[in-house]
Amino acid sequence: MSDGGPTPVMGETDHEAARVLSLRGARPPVKVPGYDQEQFLGHGAYGEVWSAVSRNSGVKVAIKFYTRRGGRDWSSLAREVEKLRYLFSDRYVVQLLEVGWESDPPYYVMEYMENGSLEDLLRRGPLPVNEAVAYFREVAVALVHAHNKGILHCDLKPANILLDQDRRPRLADFGQSRLTNEMSPALGTLYYMAPEQADLTATPDARWDVYALGAVVYRMLTGEPPYYQDRLPGGGNLEAQLHAYRQHLRHAPKPTAHRRVPGVDAELAGIIDRCLETTAADRFPDPQAVVTALDAWSLRRVRRPILQFTAAGFFLLLLMMVLVGGYLFHTTVRTARSEIIDRTLAGNRFAAHGEAEQMALETEHRWRVLEFEATDPRLRQWLREPPATPPGQPQHQPQPHPLDAWLHSRLEKYNRDFRKGSEATLWLALDRQGRMRGMDDPQFAHLRYVYFGYRDYFHGQGVNLPETSEPPDPLPPIITAPHRSMVYRRKTSGRWAVTFSVPVTDADRPEPIGILAMSIDLNPFDDSYDTNRFSVLVDTRPDVSGRRGLIVRHPYMARLPSDTPDDSFPLYYATSLVAAAQQRPDAWQLIPDYRDPVERPPFSGEWLAAVEPVRVRLGNDSIDTGFLVVVQERRDGVLAPVAWLQWRLVTGGAVAALFLVAVIVLMGAGTVAVLDGTPKSRVSRLLRRWAGLPTAPSASPATPPPATGSGTPTTDPARQTARVRSAATPPAS
Repeated sequence: MSDGGPTPVMGETDHEAARVLSLRGARPPVKVPGYDQEQFLGHGAYGEVWSAVSRNSGVKVAIKFYTRRGGRDWSSLAREVEKLRYLFSDRYVVQLLEVGWESDPPYYVMEYMENGSLEDLLRRGPLPVNEAVAYFREVAVALVHAHNKGILHCDLKPANILLDQDRRPRLADFGQSRLTNEMSPALGTLYYMAPEQADLTATPDARWDVYALGAVVYRMLTGEPPYYQDRLPGGGNLEAQLHAYRQHLRHAPKPTAHRRVPGVDAELAGIIDRCLETTAADRFPDPQAVVTALDAWSLRRVRRPILQFTAAGFFLLLLMMVLVGGYLFHTTVRTARSEIIDRTLAGNRFAAHGEAEQMALETEHRWRVLEFEATDPRLRQWLREPPATPPGQPQHQPQPHPLDAWLHSRLEKYNRDFRKGSEATLWLALDRQGRMRGMDDPQFAHLRYVYFGYRDYFHGQGVNLPETSEPPDPLPPIITAPHRSMVYRRKTSGRWAVTFSVPVTDADRPEPIGILAMSIDLNPFDDSYDTNRFSVLVDTRPDVSGRRGLIVRHPYMARLPSDTPDDSFPLYYATSLVAAAQQRPDAWQLIPDYRDPVERPPFSGEWLAAVEPVRVRLGNDSIDTGFLVVVQERRDGVLAPVAWLQWRLVTGGAVAALFLVAVIVLMGAGTVAVLDGTPKSRVSRLLRRWAGLPTAPSASPATPPPATGSGTPTTDPARQTARVRSAATPPAS
């Protein structure tokens, strides 16, 4: 719907027409003085275009002949010449060189664009994004130049954008152009024309060229103009076709093909979308706004790799600092934890070793005392004498025996040698048949001559034999060496107890004539124990149920009533310690993650434990008592200083990381502010001034100040029009 097609270019159709004219011996419509016509370039509604060479300068030019003479042709020629003359010396417009008003047909001479038009270039296919954007900005700047001189092109399309010898775009074909103060409508080309322009009553607006600019770049990227379809609905007269075009643009889906082009980011697509808005108010107000948006996008696109590289560098720096800090933090905490655990375990081992040694010395002392007292002739005599009451007959009124007094005196004498809580609770003596002959407590006198040979402390087999009232036949063996019995609960106190026994031999025969024994309690705890650090005694020998690892001394027992029945008395076994002791019976062990078998508050959780076996040295022999001393300390209590250190390090590291991130953000913001060519804040201007960069955007010849579609150009339009018309008005017909 334009008044003319591409002027200084020859397309495929034009080449065919030129070939036909050549075969017919065609010649230019008229001989232009001073020029030698060479080649037919194209034709349109206005006439023909030929190339020629100036005889004076040898410069190749294009001559446009208006062969269709009529009022419209004269008006189009006058309008185009008027605009071209006014845009003389503008680098972005094809320059007018000469006008032949008096010629028949009239013509004008303009620059020859040897690289053809953008339309010719696009027939080969879409352009790469970088090339399309470069053309996009160049054409936008060309429109800015025209608008700022008061001229709206009104028919921008690829065919009207010519490429000079440097392949830079030039605006051509101003046949439909209007001055910014003109009110007459101007029709463009379908699919490059804004919807409001397709109206014979429309007033020219700078946003028409903005829409056409968006359509041109859309064509460069996708190969087709936006909203394109082969056939528009409607027909008939021009007004019906224009109405159908307007309705098609306003109701069709928005074009999105450009968004799928590789290299077109969301911001560039947004600029194109805003150019192609079907509502004029939503469009860029003028080409200058498009240039500004493109420059901002280009700046961000250029500085994006810089910022990304800087961000990557800061990220790597931060990552390295985090890794190094994490390594140092982990190493520091691990070293501190290891050191404090090792130190605590060493202290616990020292305590366990000391307690095991103390218990071993006391056990050795008990055996030696028993062995010494077992040589007393009176004891031998009392054990050899026959029972005063025949076995099996009850004692109605048991009489005190000198052996009881002797045993009680030994209890009082030797208990002064033991520390508090480890004193003997009972001394007793059994004869060769396993009958009780004496006990230090007179209240047990009724047990005299009662058979106790089934007890472990008599026969030393590690278990109690079936209980009987009379000695069995044969008699069980009697111990021949110092012996520690299996643990048992005393019925009088409810505490765990153990009995140490030795054989009593006669001077004239080696066979034992009885045993001498003492019993002690193993769990002398009260409520004043420390729940964070304490010692535990474990028996590795089988108990009455045959299980090993029974805990016989533990703080939890201090909370139990002394009269707790056996069937409700809680039993706990340290089976893991027994297994470890069986693997290394002579070695102490350190356990940094020990779990207390009680496993209930306040004994749950992990402990730092040291385990030491109790071994007694009798002469050259080392006797394993079967006891393990465990000194355990609460792990989290020991590591509380490390947890505090860890918290301080984490807090300090977090503060340092936040400070580093803040510095990085400020540096990034400063970099952005310095790179911003149009600083708006005082801080941005201060940073650019500090960097030695201009603090205000300078006016560029390529991007002059904008002019709105109905605004006033830099020169008074009336004077411009008068001056142009005085030089370009054709003679009256």
